[in-house]
Amino acid sequence: MKHIANLGLLVMLSGCSLFGGSNTIGGLKSQEAEESSLDFRNMDHEQVREEYQELLTLVDDEFLKEQIQRRIAGVSMAEGDYLQTSSVARPEKGYYREAINSYIDILEKYPNSPDNAEVLYQLSKAYEMEGEPKNAEAMLKRLVALHPDYSGIAEAHFRLGDINFNNGNYKQAEFHYRTVTQANAPSLKLNSHYMLGWALYKRGLFDEALESFAFVLAQVLEAPETTTTEKPMLKDTLHSISLALVNVGGAAKIQDISGLSNKAYQWQVYEDLGAYYLEKNRYADSAATYRNFIERFPMDARTPGMHSQQIASFVKGAFAKDVLLAKQDYVARYGMTSAYWEQASEPVKADISATLKPYLTELAAHFHGQAQQQAKLAGEKEAARVKGADELNAKSGESYQQATQYYADYLASFPQAADVARQRFLKAEAHFEAQQFAAAAADYEIVSYQYKDKEFGNRAGYAAILAYQKNIALLENKPADKAREQENAVASMLRFAAAYDTDERSPAVLTNAAEHLFSLNRYQQAIEVADGLIKGNQKLDQNLKQTAYGLMAHSYFQLKQYAEAEQNYDHQRALLGKQHADYVAVSERMATAVYKKAEVMTSAGQKLEAAAQLLRIKTIAPDSKVRVIAQYDAAITLLTAEQWQGAINELVELRALYPQHELAAQFPRKLAYGYEQAGQLKAAAETYEGLYKADKDANVRRDALFAAAMLREKLGNKETALEYFKTWARDYEDPFDNRMEARYHIATLYGELKDETRKLFWLRRIIEGDAKAGEQRTDRSRWLAAWAATEYGDYFAGEFSKRRLSANLERNLPLKNQSLQDAATRYQQAAEYGLLEFTTQASFKIARLYQQMADELNTLPVPKELSEQDAAMFRDIIAQQSAPMLELAVSVYQSNAEQGWKGHFNPWIDDSFKALARLQPARFNKTEIQKRYGDEIR
Repeated sequence: MKHIANLGLLVMLSGCSLFGGSNTIGGLKSQEAEESSLDFRNMDHEQVREEYQELLTLVDDEFLKEQIQRRIAGVSMAEGDYLQTSSVARPEKGYYREAINSYIDILEKYPNSPDNAEVLYQLSKAYEMEGEPKNAEAMLKRLVALHPDYSGIAEAHFRLGDINFNNGNYKQAEFHYRTVTQANAPSLKLNSHYMLGWALYKRGLFDEALESFAFVLAQVLEAPETTTTEKPMLKDTLHSISLALVNVGGAAKIQDISGLSNKAYQWQVYEDLGAYYLEKNRYADSAATYRNFIERFPMDARTPGMHSQQIASFVKGAFAKDVLLAKQDYVARYGMTSAYWEQASEPVKADISATLKPYLTELAAHFHGQAQQQAKLAGEKEAARVKGADELNAKSGESYQQATQYYADYLASFPQAADVARQRFLKAEAHFEAQQFAAAAADYEIVSYQYKDKEFGNRAGYAAILAYQKNIALLENKPADKAREQENAVASMLRFAAAYDTDERSPAVLTNAAEHLFSLNRYQQAIEVADGLIKGNQKLDQNLKQTAYGLMAHSYFQLKQYAEAEQNYDHQRALLGKQHADYVAVSERMATAVYKKAEVMTSAGQKLEAAAQLLRIKTIAPDSKVRVIAQYDAAITLLTAEQWQGAINELVELRALYPQHELAAQFPRKLAYGYEQAGQLKAAAETYEGLYKADKDANVRRDALFAAAMLREKLGNKETALEYFKTWARDYEDPFDNRMEARYHIATLYGELKDETRKLFWLRRIIEGDAKAGEQRTDRSRWLAAWAATEYGDYFAGEFSKRRLSANLERNLPLKNQSLQDAATRYQQAAEYGLLEFTTQASFKIARLYQQMADELNTLPVPKELSEQDAAMFRDIIAQQSAPMLELAVSVYQSNAEQGWKGHFNPWIDDSFKALARLQPARFNKTEIQKRYGDEIR
């Protein structure tokens, strides 16, 4: 019977023996049965009963007789369980009739037995399984009445609560559920409070129901972790609270629920209630719910989101006026000048910004359009001499004021937005239409000359001139103000003519400028004099001419008009000639002017053009002090603009020509980066290696070694990369991110080199590094630790797969079982990092291991030397051991499937669905309509 011994070993390892324990056939043996050498292993249920019946005739002691009859009833109960789950046809008398008769017989024969509580409990269960709920209820009532100290009394009350609830006897249900809540029954605690809430709800006791539901909510949300079974209860409990709140006055009642007082998760109640009202098309109630939260928690991080949901409710309900007011309120409450903004976190600010941006433009456009319409109606009334024009003009002024304020808020809040030129132009238009000409002119000029916008540039420049002229007309009685505004108008005209010299309006603008200059008695100063001197004297002395050009150049330079300065320095230098003593000095000044011009171009965003200007200095003044700085700045600009090869060329030249310059240390640093970005990985790696060996900055050497390691790995130099990473890991601990990445790459490289032992060592270092990181811990370090745990699990999973039970059951089973447990432990560790990618991957791989174990058990061949009866028992034992494993696999697959049902998706969830489709095709290989338990309770 060697194979039977093997099976016994299998049973022991799986922790579920067919012949041991009080709930198995083997567990029915009493001491007397053992003394009689009864062997039940090869018997069916009927044979076991017969053996017990025979034993009953041999025993005189009443206590022992009762125990044997209880075991006979237990065998019948087990037989009912077996028949109900097997393919055997249902007996005519029912699955549990034998058990029912046996338990009734025990109660009649031993009415005062202290063990009758268990008999009544089992009898009620048998009646329930047999489909006789009234009898089941009667037994439970008898149980709770006669045996209040029974260990399972809480479960009995809970079952009575369910029976009464389902029968509509809510008061009785309340009594039983409340009894359970007061008992020491941790496993029933949540469900009893939840059902107590519903019993109270059904009786119309909504306030009490809310307190029960609040208790359940606290238990679920305040627990260290919310289990898979508790997550549906969280959703159902929130829904139940919403249903009860609807009956007692809605959101205003939430603050009166003591169980929710000062709870951080109150927002979930508001959110669920608001969503419930919205689903029921009660838009005003939905909005009021969110408004209640906004008023009660004005500084909460979720308040802006609630405000957005309030607006969404108004939008869905088509409450246009309320939408407008709510958006205005949103801007006032959370805008970038609000008290809320000052204390908000960066993620919250980002969400607010995304909402503010369209709101501000919508509000500005709304009030701008409203102002125009009001002004139009006022003009029509004035033309028709109808009353009301003054009132409309006043309203129009208010609307323009609101429009310009919202435009201003937008520009202040989003200065880098793509449409700032358009929004500022519209703001200027609103100022102009409101006769606020000075403000309009200022905004027009910003659009035209600061933004230099292609679409609005010349329109804005000309409109600025018109605004100045309108304002001058208004200042007729204020000479000083009028003169200042005329100067502004002249400057604007000249700017327009210079910026848009091809515009057909330029001649008229210049004419106007001349008229204003004449009226202001303004004459040309240094530049105009010098220019006139040159243009008015064709035979001007060469020395005087070059002096004039110099004067103009100096003047332009002080005015920061560097292009004009450069041009005039160039004219001066041409007149001097290369042999002149001042030629080098003038060239130096010209180079400085070009450098300054490049700075201006850089500030204006013309970076490549600026770089081209800087490189001109190599030709203009190759030996000037500014040459190296200019060439280096140009290289940096080219790097910034991703003009890699151009930057590389300049840096290579600088490194060769100026090895002793104060910037020399920067040349190879920037060059290495340029090579890397240009894809010249070998050159980049060599340059980084040079920095590691020679740079004086320890941090640069450290970072260069890491960069060289990364590049050598990309180049396929695995051994070199591995040595670099190991050197880095040995010599440096900081920065933490690089430390973790180095360990990751070392583990990966050892994996590629098939060195599993060293790979496992570095996987452990990754996990330990994240665990000990403290405040340095990051999302990336958690990802790496989860990855390492998964890789470790894969190693044990591989060991598990290598060992085949069919090869040597007695030897391979414990080893295979240990590998399974080791793999599962590592996968579980990966899942505990809370990253969906690894949570679902770990679940899938654990389930697959259990499924594989079950498959291998099920495919074990029946030993040929076994008798037919032993073979049947062999298959039965195998089935009993494999079934729990397969059930566990299905359960774990389903945990992934639930993630899919929640809207998540990745390959592991998809593979889990596929596995379930194969294992349970009736359920997972078709489309189903599912209902939650809470959805049935209305």
